[in-house]
Amino acid sequence: MTQGQVLIAATSNREFFSDLDNSSPATDSNSENSSSATITLAGKQYALNDLSDPARQLVSAIRASEEEMKSTRNQLALMDVGRRALVAQLRLAVENPDAFQRLQSPDQETAAEAA
Repeated sequence: MTQGQVLIAATSNREFFSDLDNSSPATDSNSENSSSATITLAGKQYALNDLSDPARQLVSAIRASEEEMKSTRNQLALMDVGRRALVAQLRLAVENPDAFQRLQSPDQETAAEAA
């Protein structure tokens, strides 16, 4: 599934719809461009203005959910970078404890060189 696509389960008939696509830059039904805002659901386009209030609320909830998911993916990516740095430090600590110790206290090494 690509960014901008969601999977919606229709509980009444257990069908699955995908490809909720915002083909207009409007993200709020109260926006100036809301008259031209459309979504694509399972290959069929719908004007946001033609949707019922509950349907528009669901679209808004889906968009908010997608933003939260994007933010969470970004947070996970940052955590992964941190984890990799910690693994690199652990590897250095195990394979070359002296070098690791020097990295942990660079001020002491600079002071010893100055003396």
